[in-house]
Amino acid sequence: MNHRIAAALTLTSHPTARTLLATRVRRALGLRGTLQIQRGETPTRVTVWDIHTLQNVYARVGGELTLAQATRTVSDGTKYTVIETTLTTQLPGLALAQITTDWDPTTEVDGYALPVIRDYTTAGARRG
Repeated sequence: MNHRIAAALTLTSHPTARTLLATRVRRALGLRGTLQIQRGETPTRVTVWDIHTLQNVYARVGGELTLAQATRTVSDGTKYTVIETTLTTQLPGLALAQITTDWDPTTEVDGYALPVIRDYTTAGARRG
């Protein structure tokens, strides 16, 4: 039944250049279940759920990682600090894409063992 609904939507909706680019970028990144632009995203700036998903994208397409401390606020006004983790990669024939997620190293200690984080810290150690 769902395939019939999807087919009907495809026939009646007209994708824009923006949504087509978003779909192509997400597919190139290996993000199959998230082909629509979510709030706060652009066709080439994608937010993923966690550091492990970011690692999967890194393993697939590579790229350069940047980390920045950020403060977030939950709906009740409580603030907390995370590391905004952004992977920038050139997707051949498409665009420069940014994949971002929040990472809390105090609760997600296993993130330090992921190649995307290890490669970042190793490169930083060589620069310093």
